[in-house]
Amino acid sequence: MIALSSIFVLSIAIIVVLFSLFVFKISTKGCTILTICGLTCALACSAVVGYKISFNAQAIADISSDNMQLSVSVSDANKELTPSTEETIAIDTVSTDDVDKQNENIDDNVNNSKIDKTNIDANSNTDNSSIDEWKAHHITALFTCDGYGLLYTSLILMISIAVACFAYRWFRQEKIHHGLFYLILLFMTLGGVTLLYASHLIAFFIGIELLSIPFVGLIGYQYTQTHSLEAAVKYMILSAIASVFLLIGIAFYYATTGELTFSGLSYQLSTMTYPSTLLLMGVCLMLVGIGFKLSLVPFQLWLPDVYQGAPTVVALLLSTVGKVAVFCAIARLFLLAPIVNNETIRIILVIMAFCSILWGNLLALMQSSLKRVLAYSSIAHFGYLFTALIAVQYQVLALETIGVYLIGYILANICILGTISLDSHSDELQDHENEIDLSGLFWRRPILALAMGIGFLSLAGTPLTAGFVGRFLLVLLGVTAELWWLVAAVVIGSALGLYFYARLIINLYIKPINCNGKMLSGASIKLKWTNIRISELIIVLCALLTMLCGIYPKWLFNLVSMAQYLTT
Repeated sequence: MIALSSIFVLSIAIIVVLFSLFVFKISTKGCTILTICGLTCALACSAVVGYKISFNAQAIADISSDNMQLSVSVSDANKELTPSTEETIAIDTVSTDDVDKQNENIDDNVNNSKIDKTNIDANSNTDNSSIDEWKAHHITALFTCDGYGLLYTSLILMISIAVACFAYRWFRQEKIHHGLFYLILLFMTLGGVTLLYASHLIAFFIGIELLSIPFVGLIGYQYTQTHSLEAAVKYMILSAIASVFLLIGIAFYYATTGELTFSGLSYQLSTMTYPSTLLLMGVCLMLVGIGFKLSLVPFQLWLPDVYQGAPTVVALLLSTVGKVAVFCAIARLFLLAPIVNNETIRIILVIMAFCSILWGNLLALMQSSLKRVLAYSSIAHFGYLFTALIAVQYQVLALETIGVYLIGYILANICILGTISLDSHSDELQDHENEIDLSGLFWRRPILALAMGIGFLSLAGTPLTAGFVGRFLLVLLGVTAELWWLVAAVVIGSALGLYFYARLIINLYIKPINCNGKMLSGASIKLKWTNIRISELIIVLCALLTMLCGIYPKWLFNLVSMAQYLTT
């Protein structure tokens, strides 16, 4: 059960924080330290397991139209070679002497393979027990431990650690204890990790609910702020309705195929001569629930209001953990079960992605609240990512595109929303998320302003940032899959996004002036190294990683390519 060590560590951390909070009445600082320690231990476990599994993971088959070669897995090395399958030659173009030489080579290969097999069998008793422990495998029928899940598990744990640091700074001016916030944060993280491990539709549903329910408490946690309770009620009601649609879709799915595991669904769908009406209804109902969780058109109307009403640290969780976990779980389902092979489902997904890209970018142009801009931007970005799901038959390229794009998206959101959080306080009616509040931020906090600007540039997809690399791979994947409408939408959406992101960047460097039109006397750059703490270091590190991934993306490609998913 080493594979589930992250879930076990998070569960223990929840128990420890709960016991310390209600028995010892520890302060906010104590809860922050315990939460960060628990998340760090879980991150260490997932990193070690992922590192071990990455060298023993089953190879992915590249089934693209121009490359039909299958990668050979480690387990295939034990099979004997037969002359009939070793080589195929044309009789009329080769002489008899060449044929005899090739037959001799085949016999030598067969003998060598038999020798290798005896050597493998001799060492199997001592090595199999240790090797199998670090291979990607199914943990019962509910969970799967592979490099794919462990990569995004590590990302979610890193985000949670950053949010825990930001939240402590956000609560700093209040004397009230806020340990309950960190307890809900741990529950939310546990739901995201469970969702990434899921290889069964029931585990998938439990993970989504364990992720969604804590968000209701987090959104309405600081209920004294403007629109906080309204946002919590909206999210709670609409999330419950979306969960009902998702559950009914799973029921229809099970009634048609008799399977709930992802691999079982793959077998049933691949052997069906034609999809039944009940199956199509089940998939469409599931898309309703998924569309709400990812806030895709036409299920996106709730997102801007919830972003604006939620605390900035919670908006950061919504835009990263709340969406990345769901999207990666859906990507695993689409990789294993050929859902997009049906033309009707494919058309529905293309329409949702196309409308999400245009709607998100067009509505973002008319916003003055930065969190509402990021909400509409989030709709557009996951519309971009749906291109990778639609072109999922190009497995290797689709996986690399998803990984690179999500990492760039996460880093940019931490830079932007983390800066807003550090510039705000929990005892105010609302966070400093309007353009007028952030005007001239460079003259007050230059390092954070620079990091925030890099985040905006990455979301816009400008060169030398991680966002550009992800956008380039996305266009390449769309062209390879001949999704011309989506490629055109990506190009148009990127042009629109560049406009409002540039407007926000310029706003950061405007010198503040008074009512008489004169520059304020204190409007000079203030740089004090004593003001740089862990939260600022996290933001600066994310900005540097964003630039590094854009300048030298090879290490990012290697990281994503190591995160292979279990195909059987």
